Amino acid sequence: MKTIIENPNIQQHKNRTTVGAIILVIGSLLLIGQFDLVPDWLFSWPMILIAVGVYSGVKHHFRKPLATIMIILGMAFLFTENFDNADRVVWPIAIIAAGTWMILRQHKKADTNIIDTEYKDSSFKEL
Repeated sequence: MKTIIENPNIQQHKNRTTVGAIILVIGSLLLIGQFDLVPDWLFSWPMILIAVGVYSGVKHHFRKPLATIMIILGMAFLFTENFDNADRVVWPIAIIAAGTWMILRQHKKADTNIIDTEYKDSSFKEL
């Protein structure tokens, strides 16, 4: 059997590259924002909430509900801040969506600790 040992310097390089790319994107967005080429809502706190939710969702393959909740809340706050009287409609829709999601989401199996008694290990010889 071969054992693969990763060089820790490679992981540090990947992390440094990712952080550098994130800083480059943030700096570029801030520069574009200074020229008024981007709408103001793009740099608002609800968009930060949405971005963190998308990042977390992609990182965990949207298996954790927190990412979806952050995205939905960010969208709800974004709509209520940018449209007149949107809060009359957005919050009831968000509550309906949350209830629907809770009803329709797939439940994980609770029987994950079942032991298969029919399994025979070939390393033990029967007497």
